Amino acid sequence: MFDDLLGRLANAGGRRTSRTAYLTVSYRSITPIGRELRLEGRVDRQEGRKRFLTGRLFDGDTLCADAEGLFVELRPGQP
Repeated sequence: MFDDLLGRLANAGGRRTSRTAYLTVSYRSITPIGRELRLEGRVDRQEGRKRFLTGRLFDGDTLCADAEGLFVELRPGQP
């Protein structure tokens, strides 16, 4: 879920295609099933081809999990 969210965000807004280099998820509380949850994601910074993103998953006001990811822009000709 975080890889999909952050990957889409990393490639949005006219940015060139990137791929996940790493993604770390920290689970903060039990995540219920059968309930509406809220996902948030943002681009924290970009350094050359590297894009650093973070995401959070909430059940109401309760933080269930957070994630940090590095996405690297592909060079021309890379699949």
